[in-house]
Amino acid sequence: MQPDGAKPLVPADILRAVDAAIEEQGRWMTRWHRALVCRIPAEPDLVDPRSDELTQFGRWHDDHRDDPLLSQSAFRELWQSYLDMHRAARLVAADTARDADPAEYDDVIDKADEFLTRARRIRDAFRKAVSDLDPLTGLSNRTTMNAELSAEYERAVRSKTPCCLALTDIDHFKKVNDTYGHAIGDEVLAATAGRFLSRMRPYDLIYRYGGEEFLLCLPNADPATAVGVLERLREALCDRPIPLPDGRELPVTASFGYCEIDGGVPLKKVIEQADEALYRAKQAGRNRVVGYAEGKGSE
Repeated sequence: MQPDGAKPLVPADILRAVDAAIEEQGRWMTRWHRALVCRIPAEPDLVDPRSDELTQFGRWHDDHRDDPLLSQSAFRELWQSYLDMHRAARLVAADTARDADPAEYDDVIDKADEFLTRARRIRDAFRKAVSDLDPLTGLSNRTTMNAELSAEYERAVRSKTPCCLALTDIDHFKKVNDTYGHAIGDEVLAATAGRFLSRMRPYDLIYRYGGEEFLLCLPNADPATAVGVLERLREALCDRPIPLPDGRELPVTASFGYCEIDGGVPLKKVIEQADEALYRAKQAGRNRVVGYAEGKGSE
């Protein structure tokens, strides 16, 4: 059961747990082999009916079994292979005084290999996910952004469907850091990202662009649709203060600038135009959405 008040797992948590499980598995198998080869009584945890629950990985899994990430099929299969391995290993370790049945021994080794193969596959997948994510906000970083934006740009131009890019910046964020400290600033960044994610359309994309700035890609959105989406995000932030760990609440707002993709304008230039619109939003008083138009911004 998930501990009360526990935060949901993020890819970095999975990566650490699976890395630790692989390392622990090596030590566990060494103790299991020692009992078998030396024909000495196996240590109690190796033959305990709950041997899978007594490991570090087993306790971690039990603590987080209700987390959405652990409900994914790949992780359910990993855990089942872990249970199968322990069940087979207990049968052999329970009586080390007798000659082990080769078939039973081979079954344990096969199940251990299956567990390690699945664990390494998950580790590699989450290692890539972690490298592609901003650790503070959980949003994709600029490396992922560049590839995904290029694909969306090409799709919009090829299919002649509307698509807008937007840049948003937390208003007076330097003052937040100077007044409350960088730890509170990090809380504000993470909370802002969470609020934006909760109000975006399922197919919208958001990236941490740098510092307190985020970039959004809004597929199938003409300027009118983009304004509607961005106004929802703006209101999600300004309508309710962000609760701080010490119980205080901090009012936070953000400014938005957007630009529609034009096949005649390179992607880099479109981003610059959205940035220019963001600048105008700040110049106009902040906490607002401004669109780009050649030579001027239009609200």
